[in-house]
Amino acid sequence: MTCKDIEKLIPSFLDDDLDNKDLSEFISHIESCSECKEELTIQFLVKVGMKRLEDGNTFNLRDELELLMRDSKKSLKARRYLVFTSYVLELAVIVLGVITVVLSFIL
Repeated sequence: MTCKDIEKLIPSFLDDDLDNKDLSEFISHIESCSECKEELTIQFLVKVGMKRLEDGNTFNLRDELELLMRDSKKSLKARRYLVFTSYVLELAVIVLGVITVVLSFIL
């Protein structure tokens, strides 16, 4: 993805609304591109920071954003595990179906 593509995804990232593929590419790009990380920081400040200030809460932007990135990586890992598990379960159902059909012909 290009920087322009990543910048368009920032609002969706902040809303936790990216699919696995986009989230993976987003995280990889942000970790390697200082300009896009800066843009993420700015948009994070505007979206989250302004809300916190309006509520009278203080926060550490750097720590909050790092926590968000860490949580997103964990979420991506969990999502990938669930997708893998669903494929394994689908395969198990197919295998059991085939065994059932074969047994019905034998018996």
